[in-house]
Amino acid sequence: MALFLSRSVHKVDKKGRVSVPSGFRAALGDELVQGLGLNMPIVGFACIEALPFSKIEERMNVLDSLPVDEAEAMSLAHQMLGTLAHVTFDGEGRIVLPDYLMEYSGIRDSATFVGLGRTFQIWEAEALAAHDVSTRTIARDNIKLLRKPTSAQAEGET
Repeated sequence: MALFLSRSVHKVDKKGRVSVPSGFRAALGDELVQGLGLNMPIVGFACIEALPFSKIEERMNVLDSLPVDEAEAMSLAHQMLGTLAHVTFDGEGRIVLPDYLMEYSGIRDSATFVGLGRTFQIWEAEALAAHDVSTRTIARDNIKLLRKPTSAQAEGET
């Protein structure tokens, strides 16, 4: 699967339909026919998280490895799967955003699609602008996470 990259703003009609950027549809490749999983991100961002079904399968594999009788595992399953909306594409490359996700994210007349590599998010413009400010600071403070460790660091030496 190709990557979801960049940003794109699209109108949302009165029925909640929005065109998914053509590059994002192309990135789905063969997974396009399965549609997408839409959800509220667990981390609490006021947006809609969009996942191809291969990513949902990856998350299922992790959930399957957790003890089913623990509140933490059940809470993760509830949030990751129990609130997930399955949407399919119409002939014009549109999906319908569920009302509960539009309300949660504040999306009304337009939606900004933000590529995150293997997934993407759908934002209301003002919420995204505020999010950009906070993530810029967090990213700047954590740029070290992108650096390759030296062999001494990898072995636990300082």
